[in-house]
Amino acid sequence: MNKQAFTFLTLFSLILVLSIYYIMLPPSTNEEVVTSTQTTIQQLQEQLNKKREDIISKNNEIIAKESSTSDSINEALETISETKNIGEKEKSIVAKIKELGYSDAYVEIENQTIKVTVMKKDATQSDASKVIKEILNLVGDNYQVEVKFISE
Repeated sequence: MNKQAFTFLTLFSLILVLSIYYIMLPPSTNEEVVTSTQTTIQQLQEQLNKKREDIISKNNEIIAKESSTSDSINEALETISETKNIGEKEKSIVAKIKELGYSDAYVEIENQTIKVTVMKKDATQSDASKVIKEILNLVGDNYQVEVKFISE
């Protein structure tokens, strides 16, 4: 084997080993610090907002298509309106929960169920019943309310 081939194989082996080492390194700690500063409620809210934005954008695409029928356009407009109304209702419920003295809350309305996550350490049954009562006063008796308390 000549000197040039030997040098090439040596450098290639070195690059291969370094590449594998770099891939096997754990992620940097800077990314972990950024994600850990968000609370669970903020992460849930971001996921819900993204889900709603996706629904609205898909329906906007249906409206924008030339091949869409008037029925599909009307259905898409109705879905967009319904999605926005649900988002506004959730925001009003969160505001009401914060008025009750809780630091933060996450609300998701799906079908006829309202899922509520409230930030409170050492919550009691009376806290849950107070939250449920206020939500039902706000939106009516058409919904089933599920309350969960978390502490960060």
